[in-house]
Order: sequence, then C-alpha cells, then structure tokens
Amino acid sequence: MVEDKKPLHQHDFDGIEENDNDLPHWWLGIFAVSILFACFYVPYYHFLNPEKLPHAALQAEMAAREAAVAQVAEQKAAEAPEDPEAALTATYSAGGWEESGKAVYTANCAACHANDGGGTIGPNFTDDYYIHGGKLSDLIRVVTEGVPTKGMISWKPILKPQQIQDVSFYVRAMRGTTPATPKEKQGELVDEAGNFVGAAEKPAE
Repeated sequence: MVEDKKPLHQHDFDGIEENDNDLPHWWLGIFAVSILFACFYVPYYHFLNPEKLPHAALQAEMAAREAAVAQVAEQKAAEAPEDPEAALTATYSAGGWEESGKAVYTANCAACHANDGGGTIGPNFTDDYYIHGGKLSDLIRVVTEGVPTKGMISWKPILKPQQIQDVSFYVRAMRGTTPATPKEKQGELVDEAGNFVGAAEKPAE
C-alpha cells in the first residue's frame, strides 16, 4: 500500500485536508490501456469504417425503413383502382368507337333525339346543358338504366356493354356541333368535363 505523504495544509478547508499521494497502480494501468485502446479505436471507426459508428448505423437503418415505407406506398398506389372517369376519358380519346356508336345511335336513339342530336322528344345533345350529368360515366349510366320517369327505357337488356359505351361516346361527341333544328335547353349547365357548374352534382333520377 502506498505510504501517505505529508498533508498539504494549504488545502485545509473546514477541517478537510488534501494529501499529495501517488495514484494507485491499477488506476494508472486502466488509464494506459484506455489510451492504447483509443489509438486503435479512433482510426478504425472514425477513418477506416465510419459506417460502423452508432449514429451512422442508425442513419442507415432509418434510410432502409424509409425506403421500405416508400416501396409499400408505391405498391399500394399501383394496386389502387384507377379512376373510372379517367379511364373512360382515355378510351374516348383513343377513338375506334365512332362507327359502332353511330350505328347504335341511328338504330335506337335518333327517333327521340334526331339524327344530328338536336333533340325531338328527347333532349338536345349538342348544347352544354344536361339533365342527369354530362360526364361519360353519367351518359353510360343513363343509357344502361334508362329514365323511366321521362319515358326512356333501360337499354341494358337490349344492347351489349360495348355498344352502350360506344353509343354513349357518340352522344358525347355530338356536344358542340350545330344541329339543323336544335331543341331548347334542358337541365343545368355543365363544364368541359361534364360536371354541373355552380352547384352540387345532381342526383340520378
């Protein structure tokens, strides 16, 4: 055991004296080992392998989790159902329905709406006013279900789904044309997309 040396009386405070003793050998040994350890630790982790440091490992883990979350979000977006109206608009713009749509219209719709869509018993298809909505999905719904209160039958039992879509597209294409004797406006004004302007969308009748 290290022998105590003479107290340093100049450090006397409230009866407490500090002695100038040698540090324990075990303490000095730990200090020397820590310095030796640092000589290897600092270059290995901070210069050669910084990615192994705790904060770097945490950042890598967070980046991996963010990538996983983004991947799941992309998968959900890919699996999400396509907007029906957008799909119909794309099909309408692609064309190919004109001949079939005209044939179905001439055979089944012209009697009430005129060959040029100007309207007779039924409403005018060439203006911007619609009773049940002017979107492509609205037109398909009306042709499919009919409007019994207005005397229009459901064409679902008579026409195939493709024919219903084609004739609905043909009716939409009549909008903006100039008929010989256009019938007066009926319904509400719709925008280019077929949505009612200045009011909530009207419910189906």
